[in-house]
Amino acid sequence: MDLTSLDLKLKGTHVLITGGAGLIGRVVVDHIIAAGANVSSLDINYSSSSDSLSFHNNACTTVHCDISSEDSVRDAFKTATKAHGPVEVCIALASLDFSVLEHSSFADASFPQLKRVLDVNIAGTWLTAREWVRGLREAKKEGKTLANVGLIIIGSESGHFGERHNAEYSLAKSAVQGGLLMSLRAEVVRVWEGARVNAVAPGAVDTARWTQECKDNPEQYWLEAQATTALGKPVPREAVAKTILFLASENFSSHIHGQVINVDGGKQGKVIWTKEEINNGL
Repeated sequence: MDLTSLDLKLKGTHVLITGGAGLIGRVVVDHIIAAGANVSSLDINYSSSSDSLSFHNNACTTVHCDISSEDSVRDAFKTATKAHGPVEVCIALASLDFSVLEHSSFADASFPQLKRVLDVNIAGTWLTAREWVRGLREAKKEGKTLANVGLIIIGSESGHFGERHNAEYSLAKSAVQGGLLMSLRAEVVRVWEGARVNAVAPGAVDTARWTQECKDNPEQYWLEAQATTALGKPVPREAVAKTILFLASENFSSHIHGQVINVDGGKQGKVIWTKEEINNGL
């Protein structure tokens, strides 16, 4: 009997990722390239000039893209498809995170910030997913052969447990890893047989920015990565990247579809009351 292949079988697959220049996105891109895939890395921080298409190597193309803009997403996918053919794996990672959001009580929350988060984190993910599905429809019409066809939405623990000082962020993550994921679960298989869609919901990820935040607020490490987390430590970026690779690989995850994979060290929730708040009276 032949041994089962443990190859991811991503070599030559066109993988598109939004937010590829970010602190987590860069690590994901490196892992995808290491797996032998052809990568289109989209990010708003890449140059928007006429030479915005640049090659890090033969396998990776960088493209400027504002995911909150319908035109920008459409044009970025066109550029990516021209470089590497139809997008087979789409990783919707780009979003506004806590580092760029104001934190406040709900009574003092910013309505403009809510609308901005909805535009980027929900509408941007929706636009990215729609463009991927449109590409599949076109590839089917043209009789193309694709491999590892799948969408991976990057959600968050916040989509499960909420965020007391950033309800808009939690709302957006719940929307994409909940209603959008469940809707696409039934939709994509009608566009391309065997297409899959899943979500990854990380906990507190150990980025340079998060480490600095913990230095500024030593209590944060305990609150976010220890108090309600079984493994008692933040999530390495590599753990998120490897989970994405696993879901991208048809060989490894062929029948995982419509699922949220929690990469959070066994997170059980959020601390509701600090010791100081209890000592001072509820």
